Amino acid sequence: MFLIGGPAFSGTTLLALLVNQGEIVCLDEPDFHDPSQRHRGIPVLQELFPDRVYPEAPSERLTYDDAAAFVSECERAIHPYELGIKTCDWPFIGYAEVYKRLGHPVICIVRDIRDALVRPLPEWVTEEGLNERYRMVWERREVADVVVRYEDLVGDTAAVIASVSSVLGHPMHATREWAPDRVHSQMLKLDRHEPLKSGAISDSGVGVWRTSGKTFTPATHETARAMGYS
Repeated sequence: MFLIGGPAFSGTTLLALLVNQGEIVCLDEPDFHDPSQRHRGIPVLQELFPDRVYPEAPSERLTYDDAAAFVSECERAIHPYELGIKTCDWPFIGYAEVYKRLGHPVICIVRDIRDALVRPLPEWVTEEGLNERYRMVWERREVADVVVRYEDLVGDTAAVIASVSSVLGHPMHATREWAPDRVHSQMLKLDRHEPLKSGAISDSGVGVWRTSGKTFTPATHETARAMGYS
């Protein structure tokens, strides 16, 4: 078992896609603790491994401890594959604390919040709310076994995948291209994820805030500086 996550729009989905290889399966935001997300968990595994027998999906909200135990049951169902989940924001930290305590690998990815803000935000989050999410994850980053940056993932994919591979204990290919049909429909949650269908990594989203013509609050610039961005 392993966990991938970070603040929203920081490259978590791209990283989850890249580690889906060999005997590694990473589900995108199944959030087993939340019954409203159940379509992103067992149904996806059933599609990938139709011959396996799975535990019944929870019908009530779970604690993160119970959700992690459920992930373990699912992993046993797909043995010898290792099962990872990717999530964001508060659920990421909630799961990370449990995974860390149980000795399961945790990978965190972060990004310059100003680049994340160039595209219009979905209705459920504001610039202020995104700042809260980025700062919260950054301040709790010690819960992760490795922290990588989106800018490095797209600029030096081989180095980032090597660090993730070392944490997971699985040899992994640092591919920058993939067949579009590798992108499961559950990964295409927003228009921000549409570039995944291009089948290749692009660094066009790095530093784009500088030429976007958009202005940001002082709090946003301070969040970026606190996270090591100039």
